[in-house]
Amino acid sequence: MTPLEQEQNAAFAALDPLLPPIAPPHGASEPLLASVGGRRAGGLLTRVTHAPGSWPALWGPLEIWDLTAVPGDSGAAGLAALLGAWRDRMRGSGAGPDSGCTLAWPSRDDEASAVLLAHGFAPLTCLAVRPPDPPPGPGPARVPVRKAGDGDTEAITELRLAEWRYTSQVGTAVRRPGARPLLLAEVRRHLRFSGLAWLAEDEGVPAGLAACALASPVPGDSIHGRLPPGRWGYVDTLSVAPAARGGGVGRALMATAHRALLSYEVRGTFLFYHPANPLSPVFWHRQGYRPLWTMWIRRPAWS
Repeated sequence: MTPLEQEQNAAFAALDPLLPPIAPPHGASEPLLASVGGRRAGGLLTRVTHAPGSWPALWGPLEIWDLTAVPGDSGAAGLAALLGAWRDRMRGSGAGPDSGCTLAWPSRDDEASAVLLAHGFAPLTCLAVRPPDPPPGPGPARVPVRKAGDGDTEAITELRLAEWRYTSQVGTAVRRPGARPLLLAEVRRHLRFSGLAWLAEDEGVPAGLAACALASPVPGDSIHGRLPPGRWGYVDTLSVAPAARGGGVGRALMATAHRALLSYEVRGTFLFYHPANPLSPVFWHRQGYRPLWTMWIRRPAWS
């Protein structure tokens, strides 16, 4: 571990005790260096491209430059210098309209948030966590909830499709052709390999879905370097049909899902939500979640 990484880990630990040590990005990357006031700041820049018609293309730009920033004890000033160096590096990159620059940073660092906003970044997604014993909240609504099975594939796909369309307005999803077959394949995969999915029904009609899984951070996945080691419960999708919103369907689904996930003796549960969504931040905070990381994006990328 380099001295700069040691400085960064110490800064993270002081900021939020749940933050794990920083981890290098998965895949090929190139170094980015800057200095401010005699102090060094560094990072690793990774370029990722997604093919049109692929699953990742439903959830973001086709071309992404992602920075793992390590400003160390240079703090917000070092981060600002890194962003300036990143902007200079991107000049002449030829980045098109379907592109973005992304960076994940601890949500509690308000000084870094000010720097990112000043450089044209917007908060896109939050990774939020919930301890296994959160403070008590409002009780679940009396809504029938049952385990989902293979016979519910079409109903689940329609709920996920509705959620994806809504997220394209307030979050990461991108309206692209061919979404339904991709979502259908993902629903089938989830039912086969996870099976942790529940449906809420209103007189036999599907009113909502909670799709969950168990996850442990390993190198190369989206939570490595984001969560402490161990088994976690993951809330992948919560979708409530528009006509059923406000009636306690989401609370009933999550009461069932949390009870099932905690039976696996997980360290806690986590999920991703969109700060611009007018519904989900309030709901998830009332469910005992709090943001740990914020994923920022500048879209399109500097060019």
